Amino acid sequence: MTIAHGLCGYVAVALLAGRVLTHPRGEGVTIADLRIVAALVAAGSVLDLCDGPVARRFGSSGMGERLDAICDTVTFGLAPAVVVAASGAVYGGLRYGALIAAGGIFFVAMILRLVRSWLTPTDELSHGFQGMPSAPASSAALAAVGLGASPLITGLITVLLALLLVGDFHYPRQRLGLMPLMAGGPVVGLLGLWGALPLKPAMVTTILLAIAPALVVTAAGWLRRDPLSIPTSGAEVTGSTIGLGPGPSS
Repeated sequence: MTIAHGLCGYVAVALLAGRVLTHPRGEGVTIADLRIVAALVAAGSVLDLCDGPVARRFGSSGMGERLDAICDTVTFGLAPAVVVAASGAVYGGLRYGALIAAGGIFFVAMILRLVRSWLTPTDELSHGFQGMPSAPASSAALAAVGLGASPLITGLITVLLALLLVGDFHYPRQRLGLMPLMAGGPVVGLLGLWGALPLKPAMVTTILLAIAPALVVTAAGWLRRDPLSIPTSGAEVTGSTIGLGPGPSS
């Protein structure tokens, strides 16, 4: 099942590469292309969600954790990054180069996030993800291209997602509580790409649903910080409280 998850990303990249090579300066990445890639990434997300329970039920090969990180890199990292880069083919020149760079930054950030997760002890991972999860980030990157905005906006959104991927905040594993947000973005995006919802509002909603939990968790962390305690004038401060030790002998 994990291998099938990785193959979803491979097929997405292979199909998109063939499309761009056939029409290198034509329409760039079309809505039809995005439909296929988004559907494959969504299928990879479902497989990624199910491989853990299946392994626990039927037993694991022992390679699951490492395979999962590699397949996540392909499906959630490489495939969206290639879409971002290929979307600049229609522009050429500096704008094409900028989107190639933005896609590369996203891909590298995804690698760093997954390696960090791989090296983090299991007991720490039980408290939550560190940084934005890979699946919502991938759907938001695809939505940034589907939005059809200028290369500057597409590149900025992609770089913002990359920064959230490597962010130093904890994204809690409240699967039931966060599932409407984590699954809602890709669902809205797919409905928009297939014409069931207005395209641009659906793409904006997908991006916001992906980013919002990260921003909420970060804001909540700041609000939970203990305020700095500063003694007021007149407060009694003793030597024992601040550990000054015995005073000078008389």
